[in-house]
This record gives sequence, structure tokens and C-alpha cells, in this order.
Amino acid sequence: MADNKKLQATLKSLLYAGVGFAAETSTKVQKNVDDLIKKGKINEREGKKIVDHVVHNAEAKRKELETKLNKVVEQYGKTGISQIQSLTKKIQKLEGDLSKRISGVTKTATKATAPVKKAVKRVAKKTAKRKPAARKAVQKAVTAVENTNA
Repeated sequence: MADNKKLQATLKSLLYAGVGFAAETSTKVQKNVDDLIKKGKINEREGKKIVDHVVHNAEAKRKELETKLNKVVEQYGKTGISQIQSLTKKIQKLEGDLSKRISGVTKTATKATAPVKKAVKRVAKKTAKRKPAARKAVQKAVTAVENTNA
């Protein structure tokens, strides 16, 4: 949405620059016509027609340009918002899918290691009763297995 406002501001600046350019052009045309009248090359009535014609054309072009710019801003705004909404929906769907996959992998890993943990504990109990020297090594193995998915 911020991009849309930035675009609108830029286009308005361009429109105002165009209006300023048209005003400057009208001023210069008026000055040139006044010079032609002073030199006697045209009469005052012809000069007024020329200036009126330039001003009328500039105003018509300004309105046409303003209409086109408004259409572009409106089109861009609608497109931008719909794209954002579409992408937001896609992201939410992908996040849901990812969450399901992670959950499934965690459950599978837990199920797969449960029998191993039980077997290691059984072996540890039997070994600890028979061979006291192996007790520490078995205890380390049991701790390592329990810490893998704790």
C-alpha cells in the first residue's frame, strides 16, 4: 500500500510539473505575441486568438493527462492489493503444509526411536547386574539415546 501512495505522489508531481510547464508556455507565448504586436507583424485580435488557442489546447491536454494518470493509479492500486492478498493466502497455506510435515516427521521419529530406547534400557539393566565394570559405558549409551529425542 505504501508503494501505491508513493506512485500517486510521483504521478501527482508529474501532473503538477506538466501544469507548471503549460503555464510557463502560456506566459512565453503571450510575451512573444506581445512582441509581434509591438513590431506590427500581427494585430491585437490575431494575438488574442493565438494565446486563447494555446491556452485552450494546454488545458485540454492537461485534463486528458490527468484522466490517464488517475486510471493508472487506480489500476495499480487494485492490482497491488489483490496481489498482496493472493500472496498472503499462499504463504498461509504453505505455512500450514510445512507445520503438518514437521509434525509428521517428529511423530515418526519418536515412534521409531521408542523401541530402541526400550531395548537399550533392557540391555543396560541386564548388563549392570552381571558386569559392574560395564555399568558406566552402558549408562552413557542410555543417556545418549535418551537425549537424541528428548
